[in-house]
Amino acid sequence: MFFRLLLFSSLIIVILQAQTDKIEILAKTLDKKGDIVHAVDDVVLYSDKYTITSDEAYYDYNTSDLELIGNITIMEGESLIVRSEYVKLNMKSDIGSLAPMFTYTGESKMWIKCNDAKFNDRHYTIKKSIFSSCNVKDPDWRLEFTTGKYDKQEQFLSTYNTLFYIKDIPMFYLPYFSFSTDNRRRSGLLQPQISLGADEGLSYTQPIYFAPQENWDLQINPQIRTNRGAGLHGTLRFSDSPYSSGEISAGKFEEKSSYMIDNDLKNDEHYGYGIKYDRSKLFSQYFGKNVEDGLWVDFNYLNDIDYLNTIDNEEKNYDSLVQSTINYYMNRDLDYYGLYFKYYIDTSYNAKNDEISQEIPTAHYHRFLNNIFKDNIFYSIDYKSKNFISKDGFDATTHQVDVPLAIYFPLLNDFLHFQATENINLTQSDYRKSNISGGGNAIQNFHKFSLHTELVKPYKNVFHTMYVGLDYIVSGYNKKSDDFKILEQTTTISELDSLFLNTRDNISIKLIEFLYNSDGKKIASHTLRQSILMDNLSNNEEKYQDLNNNINLYFNDNLTLGNLLNYSYEFDRFSKFQTLLLWESEDYRTSFIHTYQQDSNDDIDDYLTFSIDTDYIKNYNLFTSINYDMEDEYLKSWQVGWTMKKKCWDYRLAYREEIEPNSSSSGSTIKQGVYFMFNLYPLGGISYDFTQDIENG
Repeated sequence: MFFRLLLFSSLIIVILQAQTDKIEILAKTLDKKGDIVHAVDDVVLYSDKYTITSDEAYYDYNTSDLELIGNITIMEGESLIVRSEYVKLNMKSDIGSLAPMFTYTGESKMWIKCNDAKFNDRHYTIKKSIFSSCNVKDPDWRLEFTTGKYDKQEQFLSTYNTLFYIKDIPMFYLPYFSFSTDNRRRSGLLQPQISLGADEGLSYTQPIYFAPQENWDLQINPQIRTNRGAGLHGTLRFSDSPYSSGEISAGKFEEKSSYMIDNDLKNDEHYGYGIKYDRSKLFSQYFGKNVEDGLWVDFNYLNDIDYLNTIDNEEKNYDSLVQSTINYYMNRDLDYYGLYFKYYIDTSYNAKNDEISQEIPTAHYHRFLNNIFKDNIFYSIDYKSKNFISKDGFDATTHQVDVPLAIYFPLLNDFLHFQATENINLTQSDYRKSNISGGGNAIQNFHKFSLHTELVKPYKNVFHTMYVGLDYIVSGYNKKSDDFKILEQTTTISELDSLFLNTRDNISIKLIEFLYNSDGKKIASHTLRQSILMDNLSNNEEKYQDLNNNINLYFNDNLTLGNLLNYSYEFDRFSKFQTLLLWESEDYRTSFIHTYQQDSNDDIDDYLTFSIDTDYIKNYNLFTSINYDMEDEYLKSWQVGWTMKKKCWDYRLAYREEIEPNSSSSGSTIKQGVYFMFNLYPLGGISYDFTQDIENG
């Protein structure tokens, strides 16, 4: 009987495939009457577009009408799954209806359910529906809407007469709402950025995103700050080859006159633009194998630093000296070629950019370490040519060549390793300033002797590794021409400081060791470094440089104790002493750091930093941190807050204070702030940042 049933089922499948070539039906029981096939029990249907399971199915292979009854699952593509109890579908037109409907998309983890729906090859039209990404039985939040349309191809949901609920409490009403349910690039409005500050007032930025092509997109960010002004910034991102990416950004922000005067700003408007481009395989494909090259462009123009500060609301620290860079390199086997351009804009309040020297260009050649004559003799070559130009300042062209030559010997059956290196440095420079020009050169060399050993010793329950190394540097021939000395005296270009190495005779000693237990886990690590000057010392110069000692103890996977110690022989005291204690478990993370440091001017920094956060409460992360200044005996900063995170939503709430002493008075400025961020998946969220400054006498 079983074989008859199997033969009959196979015959039905063959007939259907021959007639329609679109659908395959498997079931425990199959019956055919005329043009209609009736399938019962564990029904599985396959087609080019659908995979369907149900309790019962009727299929008319003449009209392609399919009727499904009971416990229905429809899988369309890789991410869309629909559940129902009754479905009618025409397999040719892809038009159908179902009641009720529950659909789930795997990528966004969202679901929709309703009493009945209609669909075609592109859309689901749904009524009186519920949408969420939380638990189906009791969602933390949900959207209820009277009508909606889901685009299966674009994976985009549009809803009408939408009411947002948190649990069973209605929060707000939206006449129309739409959003994507996947992570594909698409045009539309992005998540807005909202914050509130005592100084700038309400800040609102609404990013607008355009993605017409796969290889480029455009984002425009209009913004308003009620107490400060308004601005517009945009970024065009593109990829013009499989090996490149780039972006072009530009923007402008206009200040209110009252805000400009109160904050003593340099300009009433801030504008600028930037170009970034990263490209590999630019020309290397034309030069055969073993050749690689790359181009990096990071060009920036702006009228002042507040252009960067007004792009968004994030607090960032920018250097007032803004650098633009263009770098190109080509590498073939052991040879490296580079061409670099650097351009600087000084955005300081009273800066004059015409006096800044620009590096346009720098040419670089490097021959990587390679053996010569014998396997234990090595050499390399490094050449740089720099051209410095400025409108009102100092112009110069420099050439520098470094040629180290090394010989290596293993000693005592590889117990010791010895290397001697001869370093030769040649420098030539031409300078031009006003009506005066000249040139100079310098030649110098030094000898370096290195000796090191690496030891490993197993004990009963401990495995010990140790590296001991000694480097001895001896200065050799050093000579500067008179014109080179004039160059050093007349230029303020910091990049020229390295032209002459001024190598000192010194010995450098380094010890690195580790302890492991029998399971291979680290127990302790220790590093000790000491440098000793061996040549003639100038007045008040110390022969022994700062001693650096760093030790870490790993008690287990959770607890670490570390200490960093710098000792100054010159001042006969610790220049830096830092102790840290880290403890981390599945639910808790704690750090305790004490730092003490004293510079050559006897300025002391002595502070404690403590932080703790915990995941002990399910879905909640509670955190706090404290920074206490022990030298001046005041609480420098502190914050406390928590983060709640579930699979469908999260929020973060924090309160923080920072106290900054005023240098001009005995008082201080207290910066207080509340930060709140709220996210719904996959809809997005908002953030709230209220900060105010309070003068404390």
